[in-house]
Amino acid sequence: MDNIQPNYNINDIVKKLKKLNWVPETSVGVFIIKDCILIQSYSGKSFRYRAVNFVSGEQKYLFYRKNGIYVDEHALIIEKIKALPFYNMKQASNGIEMIDVIFREVFPRYGFKIREDQVSLSRHMYENMKEGKISISDIAVGLGKTHAYLVAAIVHGIFSRKGSPYKQMPIVITTSSIELQRSIIKEYIPQISKMLMENGIITAPISSVLRKGKENYVCENRLMDYYHTLDPKRKRSEEYAGLKSVIQKGIIDLGEVENISAYDKRKIHVESNQCMNCSKYKSCSFQQFMKQARKSTYHFQICNHNYYLADILKRKDGHKSLLPDYQVVIIDEAHKLMDAAEQMYGTLIIENEIQKLMKKRKDQKELKNRCNEVIAINRLLFTELIEQIPDNSYSEDTDRYPTVITLKAAQLLKRMAFNFQEIRKSIGYRERQLIMELDQMIDCLRVTISGDNIYWIENPKSNGQRTLASIHKRINEELGEDLWRKKNSMILTSGTIAVDGNFDYIKKQLGMSDLNNWRIEEISKSSPFDFRKNCMLYIADKMPFPNVDDPKYLDGISQEVSALIRVSNGHVLVLFTSYKPLRLIYKAIEKYITDIPLIAMKRGKNNAIYDFKKSKKGVLFATGSMWEGINIPGDILSHLIIVKLPFPIPDPISEYEKTQYPDMNAYLDSVLVPNMLIKLRQGVGRLIRSETDTGVISILDSRAGVKGKYHDAVLASLPKCNVTSDINEIHQFLLRKKDRKYFE
Repeated sequence: MDNIQPNYNINDIVKKLKKLNWVPETSVGVFIIKDCILIQSYSGKSFRYRAVNFVSGEQKYLFYRKNGIYVDEHALIIEKIKALPFYNMKQASNGIEMIDVIFREVFPRYGFKIREDQVSLSRHMYENMKEGKISISDIAVGLGKTHAYLVAAIVHGIFSRKGSPYKQMPIVITTSSIELQRSIIKEYIPQISKMLMENGIITAPISSVLRKGKENYVCENRLMDYYHTLDPKRKRSEEYAGLKSVIQKGIIDLGEVENISAYDKRKIHVESNQCMNCSKYKSCSFQQFMKQARKSTYHFQICNHNYYLADILKRKDGHKSLLPDYQVVIIDEAHKLMDAAEQMYGTLIIENEIQKLMKKRKDQKELKNRCNEVIAINRLLFTELIEQIPDNSYSEDTDRYPTVITLKAAQLLKRMAFNFQEIRKSIGYRERQLIMELDQMIDCLRVTISGDNIYWIENPKSNGQRTLASIHKRINEELGEDLWRKKNSMILTSGTIAVDGNFDYIKKQLGMSDLNNWRIEEISKSSPFDFRKNCMLYIADKMPFPNVDDPKYLDGISQEVSALIRVSNGHVLVLFTSYKPLRLIYKAIEKYITDIPLIAMKRGKNNAIYDFKKSKKGVLFATGSMWEGINIPGDILSHLIIVKLPFPIPDPISEYEKTQYPDMNAYLDSVLVPNMLIKLRQGVGRLIRSETDTGVISILDSRAGVKGKYHDAVLASLPKCNVTSDINEIHQFLLRKKDRKYFE
């Protein structure tokens, strides 16, 4: 990033100089070195050269020539420029000084405010990168943590080269959401790169690459095969045109494809284990992209948590890594890392996948018999597992149903594994794809059978889609061993990773409890937004105890939500912890309110946010993913109603976790309450998204009321704002903060 070689990417700098009238319109740039550019002008008889500091505007005439200079003369000219008093004026002697220059002098030139907490956060992250430590930071919305860690990482890249042999290694940034990954790649990095180049801090653009799983990319073979099977008259015109556009433009990233369906994407994406047998392997655009992406020349490798953990597991098993060797890992949205770990460290045995695998090779009599036996065992296994699910476990609010590996189920799993091994022995070495799939299944069965695991069934009532899932009971220890044993610096950050400044919950969850305290640095930063001025917290004081099966509770909540919708004239997001109360309360409220658009989130459909934004003043009833990640600044969302404190819904993992504590109170204090408060902060974070946003947070859970068990904990975890239990004060507050059009 701090390359003292000349940079020939000069167009933007020359445009800037001409716009400021620092050089004539006829001037031409030759090269950039730090904060200076060599400018060439032609008088009609000779070429004249001068050095210009494109930050300060200072300049000096150097020489003229009858003919223009040659590239092999650049080194001598550079030495002349470096001797000038205005060369590299903003040179910092260390990383901390450089961070100060960037935040206090460079960024403000482009309209950024100086936030002291942001500067100190970036300094903190830089110091931990330099010392190879682990940083855990809880940073409220609006502070600018993304800029903080990107600047720290760039400065670390600059100064890690100085004074010692340097091997180019990228910095990995892993996040939970694709939206943040895209923003980092397409907005944050290009913007910062441009600002730093224009101010002579770097002389070449900062490079980055987005890494995703194979299923996110286009397989050219599958695309062409699928496209040629389509009838343009029967296929939807926009989808047919979308597929044609993919071919014409040579797009390989499905994230950049428009106007094609999810079905189309499944038909054309790269399939795991197919590439090795492909005749176009060497010329394939996807393979060429992967070859380039694996290089260590990129400054940043950006991926999601699952991809990062997949890389760790491949390295652990001695396989080829997905990512090049890296020097620092930045884990943004770190509160979602454990969710990814449960997916990546667990095993899945899917009924249909076994059926499909066995149908791939049944041409030999012996193989046919074994394959048929596996299919029969598969059917018996899931019948046995389904019978172990307790009748009272079925609920529309969970996807995980506890099961037990009985003696019979264990025997069936072992018989299935044995048959797979025998089939594996009978297959020729040329059938590499099938061999890899069988090896994966054998390994999955081995882990499922031998491990000290927690087991559950997903999709128990969907024949073919039924899935046996398992995860090791001590996953946090295994994860901790894999994540923290290396000496890489790790920067973990999130808007909701601590409970009132305490990180004990997340550290235990991620297996950090046994790490030396000297290696971990913790930091919390509150929001720069003025919550006392711009936000009111309403806590209902006369709500029934939450019980979705109690008609009095449902009626009381429905009336309260209706009154709150009225008092804010819509502009409401109503957050539920599960679908059942959402459905029941929405059904009750739509009888009372007909003049304000009411939008209910439904399973499997994601157009609810679009409908809500389009409504301008509607009410969105939501759950699940709507507790985090959505960004609706402005007046469209001005009132957030949290119906129930978001305690986690019990599942097989949490039920096991509960057995590790001496009693329910200990489990509540150590796990359930911290988990609830983190999720509550995530939900509350949907309301105030900018310095000009204003609005109301309403909590309707009696346990958060003045006499409620969690009243003090709730208040301590939320931003400091004026609190009321009088609904009329909400109306008065909004009258002061909103203009007349808001109430129309």
